[in-house]
Amino acid sequence: MEVSPRNAQTRGRHILAVGGGQAIENYDWMLYGLVAAYLGPQFFPGEGVIQSTLSALAVFGVSFAARPLGAVIFGPLADRIGRKPMMLVSVAAMSVFSLLMGLLPTAEVIGIWGAVLLVLLRLLQGMSIGVEQPLLASYGLEMAAKGKEAWVAGILQLYTQAGILLASVTAFVCVLLIGDEGMLAGGWRIPFFVGGALGLGVLWLRRSLPETLDEEKVEHKSSRDVLKSVGRAPLAILGIIFIVGGTQVINYGWTSGLPSTARAVFGESGVVVFGITSLLSIIIMLMAPIAGKIADRFGMGRTFVWTRLLSIPFVFILLTYAEPGVVAFALAMAGGAVILPFALAFFNAISASLVPPGSRVTAVGLGYSLGVALFGGTASYLLVWLSSLDLYWVFPVYIGVILLLGVMFFLLSVRRHGMHGAQFSTKRSSVDEALLGSRG
Repeated sequence: MEVSPRNAQTRGRHILAVGGGQAIENYDWMLYGLVAAYLGPQFFPGEGVIQSTLSALAVFGVSFAARPLGAVIFGPLADRIGRKPMMLVSVAAMSVFSLLMGLLPTAEVIGIWGAVLLVLLRLLQGMSIGVEQPLLASYGLEMAAKGKEAWVAGILQLYTQAGILLASVTAFVCVLLIGDEGMLAGGWRIPFFVGGALGLGVLWLRRSLPETLDEEKVEHKSSRDVLKSVGRAPLAILGIIFIVGGTQVINYGWTSGLPSTARAVFGESGVVVFGITSLLSIIIMLMAPIAGKIADRFGMGRTFVWTRLLSIPFVFILLTYAEPGVVAFALAMAGGAVILPFALAFFNAISASLVPPGSRVTAVGLGYSLGVALFGGTASYLLVWLSSLDLYWVFPVYIGVILLLGVMFFLLSVRRHGMHGAQFSTKRSSVDEALLGSRG
């Protein structure tokens, strides 16, 4: 089976088709939160502006619950019939659901059924994202040339940041052109139409992607067989949960929780806060492929272990921001600029490498969904809450524990089952031998 592109142009088109789905996924996910203040009054009227916005955000949280369901239902199909068919289905679903969000009738038209349909669409979007993310992690690892797995993962992470940035820019331009009144009057629909159209473009690009699942490695005849195989690798699942959890608690803590603390607890200027936060996003976008190159140079497993361990002291830079002050806030954010590129660049590839191809999408989907729900989805709230109780110092300790658990379960899984499709190190050292024994 030949999956390596023949030339740079073909390779770039394949990465665009895969990364475009990553961008659309994060665009749709981010967009809902950005326009929640406009959606609330449309679907939860009579509750007051604040309460209706909170109701809309609660729907955002509900969609997290659908991610594991999507992984369980659609993951085994991707592990049995192939990656490409499910990649086409998932991006088509995301596009259709985004377009339907833009067409959704409000409470003024159909009453409470507007809110019901809103919840239903977000649940369906959650299910499609529940399989799209592990598909991308698996496909990226499998399509990469040997020794370039982390670099490809870093490029795909660039698309993730691009999708987040695009959602912010689209919402900003819409408000700039039609104002808050225009957004409330129906302008909130425009960004969803944009997302749907972009998704259809990605669908067109994906039609020519090669299949990366080797038929000879498909050992399972039914979805139940795939799930049983996943159940026989608990260390890998725990590894994925805490790898993803550590990544997401850092990500949400710096890109959402810290800015929210600056605004809500310490009363910093919104212009300064969002300006520095945007700069951090740009740094992550540019540094992710470079971090991937470094990981390929020394070995993805070794780089993961040492960057996670070295990140622990850096998370305590958060403690420099214990009272109001722009300089302290900027210094704390600078700590994130150091650790986030390595935390985000290749965590998907590392997660996928813990599982063999025959059950990879399902296992990564379950681990990823649980890791995001348990740690990523609660990080911002936890940071703001602890800050309000003068327990700000607990948060970096919490991050450090999760990072340590991620390294521990990763090493235990590699010792037991090895890595699949990636190397622990390019040149084995005595330290590597001590960590892994004869495996990896």
